[in-house]
Amino acid sequence: MPKGSDEHTGARIADYRKLRQMTQTGLAQRAFLARSTIAKVEAGLAPATPGVVAAIARALQVDTAVLYGQPYVSEMRQDHLDRLISPLSEALDMHDLGPDPDLRPRPVGRIADDVDTLCAKSCATEYSAVGAELPGLVGELTTAVVLLTGEERRRASASLAWSYWAAYEFAYRLGYHHLAALALERMGWMAEQAQDPLLLAVRLTKRSSMLLRRGDHHMSLRLAERAHAVIEQSDDPRSVAALAVSGSLHLASAIAAAQARDAESVRGYLGLADRAATDIGRDVPTAYWTSFGKTNVQHYEVATRVELGKLGEAVKEANKLHFPVGHPKMRMGRYFMEMGRAYAQMGRGEAAHRALRRAREVAPQQARYHPLMRETIGTLVRRQRRTSDSLSAMATWVGM
Repeated sequence: MPKGSDEHTGARIADYRKLRQMTQTGLAQRAFLARSTIAKVEAGLAPATPGVVAAIARALQVDTAVLYGQPYVSEMRQDHLDRLISPLSEALDMHDLGPDPDLRPRPVGRIADDVDTLCAKSCATEYSAVGAELPGLVGELTTAVVLLTGEERRRASASLAWSYWAAYEFAYRLGYHHLAALALERMGWMAEQAQDPLLLAVRLTKRSSMLLRRGDHHMSLRLAERAHAVIEQSDDPRSVAALAVSGSLHLASAIAAAQARDAESVRGYLGLADRAATDIGRDVPTAYWTSFGKTNVQHYEVATRVELGKLGEAVKEANKLHFPVGHPKMRMGRYFMEMGRAYAQMGRGEAAHRALRRAREVAPQQARYHPLMRETIGTLVRRQRRTSDSLSAMATWVGM
């Protein structure tokens, strides 16, 4: 695969387009985009937004991770994250090997407490800690599930399912999408053992998100519909946990509709999410680790407008949004990156830079490894005749 002279997503798109012997016009037609959009993205003068990258990846028949250049191996080496991938991969492969004769699992309650702590660290984007602790917990729980019976086995299965969820988040955020897909497969298997419909629905939500990243809006929405049907099988579909999972699904569907440029459906899904948030009556940041409430609905009011290209409206909605104390750093970091992208598209370089700095302050490891951060920084650098020292430092920090 030839390297572009400038390592950014647009350059990689140009490389693959030329390998497919396509013109910019031909790619634009296949991706249902304007040729000017292709030209600006390839030149690095416009952000390679998730919707645009997904459409181009589909037209070029490559994975979006390839175009994003993930995983970012050199940065992972600097943060000592690369050495955590192999142990996690090995732990995920132990699911059918029976109990480890060298392990004597602790009581399920103590393991479950550690898993809850791990999930909290995942939501705080503490990737180093998550990657270091995951293999041991997965191994211990894999053995416990085989040795236990009855209610204790069901509890251990639920904890192992959440460990696999954390493994998905860790692998997906660092660009190891095949490993993330494997973790989700294992999560589904354990959620069935735990007999927990809400766990199964959370897993379907993540599958839907992976499909959306590839630009498959139709299948993403089908999975969301399936997840809602699964929620109805729970003991109490009107419980806070069920409403939180259901509301999060509506928000994910709103993003899928926005990427499909279906503004009417976006409004419908946001309305359903708002109704669920009203029924709960408060933000619930740790209910099935989905983080849902009025704050999340406000966030997606902004995010969907950015996705639809209604940038002025997005900025107006953003002025109304204030994150409460304790709101998950993963959500806040993503919001500030989205605003950075929006401001960059509007030509407001200073505002974009401030938003990206906030993303770094709130969730540094998330920002360092997120393609949206990297692409927006690249756009700002290439648009300026003289790059400020702080922007140059941030570009270096993300590995550009």
